[in-house]
Amino acid sequence: MKIASTTLLTSILLWGSAAQAGYGDVGEDGLPSAGERELHLWTNAARVDPEAFAEDYKAGGCSFDDDFSADEQTPKLPVYWDHGLNDAARFHSEDMESTGNFAHESSDGTSFGDRLARFYDSGWIGENIAYGYGDNYAVVFTGWMCSTSGHRANIMSGDWNELGTGVVGTYYTQDFGNGSADSEGAVAMGAHSPLSATEGATFRADWQDAAAPARLEVVLDGAPTALTLEYGTDEAGIFVGEVTPEAGDCHAYWFRWETASGETGAFPETGSYVYGADCPEDNGWRAEQALIGGADGGDGGGGEGDPDFTGLGALDDGETPKLVGCAAAAGPPRWIALLVIPLLVGRRRARR
Repeated sequence: MKIASTTLLTSILLWGSAAQAGYGDVGEDGLPSAGERELHLWTNAARVDPEAFAEDYKAGGCSFDDDFSADEQTPKLPVYWDHGLNDAARFHSEDMESTGNFAHESSDGTSFGDRLARFYDSGWIGENIAYGYGDNYAVVFTGWMCSTSGHRANIMSGDWNELGTGVVGTYYTQDFGNGSADSEGAVAMGAHSPLSATEGATFRADWQDAAAPARLEVVLDGAPTALTLEYGTDEAGIFVGEVTPEAGDCHAYWFRWETASGETGAFPETGSYVYGADCPEDNGWRAEQALIGGADGGDGGGGEGDPDFTGLGALDDGETPKLVGCAAAAGPPRWIALLVIPLLVGRRRARR
């Protein structure tokens, strides 16, 4: 059943108004979820080190050397998280999942450009969607990055500096923008894998600065662990660490960083992400940042959002993963949907 147009547009306006306490904080609307952060993180991994995933591209039926353009082979900076784009992407994935309408247009016929305009009003926008892939890694590297219809060009465009992802069941949306980012910090995104972890997990955070980090750590249950370079370069890369916490049913983590010039920060900005077998209210969020000895690494705050990540199951028998188009558009009210090559215009974010 299709959603009535008035209901759809009202929901967009209400969802888009949700306030965030700080960059990366989970708000009352449950954004960003653990799955959406992981999808964003893998997107940034593709950007900073596209050649590193050449074997995965082969599994998807393409070749890094033969099929990627020169620009698509060139590393790019990570893109920052934007709440409005996250809201738009989640909304679209939910709409596709609930109605079966797999398209850039919403189930009520609302165009891609009109939909995003209600969440995001800065500059150019682009979108990738997919369905039926088994996890976030697969949809990025054997799906979008190995597609001939422009998805890779969207991911590897140097003109984007913001991203929001929506993951609902096996429906995926990426919404890109080139507006004014909500953060200028060295860490744009961090996440844990696997999403089903209850104890030990792998933690990743991206990095962008003029030099290698003086400090980049995941703080898990109050204990910091240094992250090391996995993909890309010291100045623009993905850093990783594997940590097994002490016994417990629910674990909280956040990332702290320091640049070579002495700038410090945290991601998320004021609280901690939560995972485990028995987390209170299962909201994926804790409004504090504890350090060893009980010191407070943040000022509290944050929302009590409900990420409600449903997980990504295996394909049903006979089900085939699908990718539909790429869309790129100027800000409202004009827009253009492109199925082959997205528009690559706007300003590139300067490296600090």
